[in-house]
Amino acid sequence: MPLSSNPTTERISPGKSALVPYLVLSLWVGIVLLLRSPLQSLMPHDEGWYAQQARWIVETGDWVTQPWWGTPVHDRMMGIQWLIAASYKLFGVSEWSARLPGAIASWGAVMLTYAIGLRCLTPAIALWGAAILAATPIWMQASRLAIQDVPLTALELLGIWALLQAESGTRRRGWGFLAGSTVGLGFMLKSIMVIPVVMALGPYLVLEHRRHRHLLNPGLYLGLVVGMVPAIAWLALSVDRYGWMPIERTFGHLVSLAQEDFHNVGPLYYFWNIPLNAFPWPLLAVPGVWLGWQSPYRRKALWLGYPLVLFTLLTLFKTRTWYYPLQLLPFVALLAALTLTTLGTLYRSGRRQRLVAGLTFTLAAIGVVLVGAGVMALLQPQWIEVEGLWRYALLAIAAGLGWLVPLGVYWRYRTQSQRAETAPLWQAGWLLGPWLAIALLYATGLWGNYNPDVKLALSTPPLQAIVANNPVNIVANSIGLGDEDTVLITFYTPQPGIATDNWQTLAPGSYAWVAAPDLGALPAETVRLGQVRDWVLVQLP
Repeated sequence: MPLSSNPTTERISPGKSALVPYLVLSLWVGIVLLLRSPLQSLMPHDEGWYAQQARWIVETGDWVTQPWWGTPVHDRMMGIQWLIAASYKLFGVSEWSARLPGAIASWGAVMLTYAIGLRCLTPAIALWGAAILAATPIWMQASRLAIQDVPLTALELLGIWALLQAESGTRRRGWGFLAGSTVGLGFMLKSIMVIPVVMALGPYLVLEHRRHRHLLNPGLYLGLVVGMVPAIAWLALSVDRYGWMPIERTFGHLVSLAQEDFHNVGPLYYFWNIPLNAFPWPLLAVPGVWLGWQSPYRRKALWLGYPLVLFTLLTLFKTRTWYYPLQLLPFVALLAALTLTTLGTLYRSGRRQRLVAGLTFTLAAIGVVLVGAGVMALLQPQWIEVEGLWRYALLAIAAGLGWLVPLGVYWRYRTQSQRAETAPLWQAGWLLGPWLAIALLYATGLWGNYNPDVKLALSTPPLQAIVANNPVNIVANSIGLGDEDTVLITFYTPQPGIATDNWQTLAPGSYAWVAAPDLGALPAETVRLGQVRDWVLVQLP
């Protein structure tokens, strides 16, 4: 009997209202997104960079300049800074408000993954796929970072969903307009990185054109034009103020990214990075590709062709990072859900029980190892010298207990009638381990509190009163202003002053951050007030 036997037969009833799956998914992802340790601190790049630029936007009221210590940088588009600045306007400057746009976008992406799966596959696959996305480690970590990629992915999913809506005979132009506008808005977030997305949609737009006729939809082209208005307006205002520098830097930076592998990770980077960061779902997505190809579901050029083409394009792009593949993960989740749904059908029917049992016991074995390692770390912490080891121990125990659930269900309910009723619970056990691990990562501060030492130093005596009540300049000489420590110190300095490479241009008695190697150039009367990493806070004589 083939493995792909009738996944279409599994349906999940939405209850009395079609909103029920959306409410369930909102609770599933919302709990994790709302969990946070009381202690929060930013990553330096790119999170701290965008968060600080947005702070300067709010403080100066200048929504055109892309600043860094008073100098226009203009090395990328401005969308994420605008989103974070808008969040600051509503909720004040903090890590929480800087990360809020990404969290909202993550919730939206989960909802859109379900909506796309509903149109392309089955209600069961759609629901499991959206739930898997919310239990994907790297996706959920990025969902609580002040970076571009999760909002960009949500925009891309919105465009794809709008294309699916535009297939119907009603309001085709309106849905086409929405789909087209997401391209321009995505360009405002990440410039030409939307081009691979448009190219990946090529098989769906061209091969299935006789059915949907999107390329003849005037609303699509109007949306493309209107969606580009914010980007064109910002670039035009920037050029008017700073000449051609914004164009040269923005697109020159992108060209250099396309031509050189800055991280030196090699062409096979995504083949191991995606399975590692999104474990275990890419391992289920691989057979999902084969199952999907054999399945009777329509629009394969979209839900199957799109991620395969996009993966190929990202692999060919010279610069490879952990966050570029975030755009693939909603479709990885749907393909993994196709496999999980098929396994649920086999579990329910009693066929291929060796396969079902083998996977159940394998998952349980991993769970036992994780629980054992966690308990051992709690009982014998001296064996492993890791700061905050108890956090990792709780994480391992939570993940391990979650992955023991499928075995418990399999062992407890043995008759075919019982298996038919408990198959969803067996499937949910696959998600419970990663979901509990993600929840513990947030609750313990392993995610969210990335650089506590910098924030702590500037929010406690003796530095707290000084930086809170006085502008603090920065003397950059041996260490550049884009250094990671500099980014963090800048964000956590309440009143940044000016940047200079010559301390003599600063007023007598003023305060300044000076790189430790440059202290010898200062007068002997300079007062050293404290040090944070390689930067020393001084008061000039």
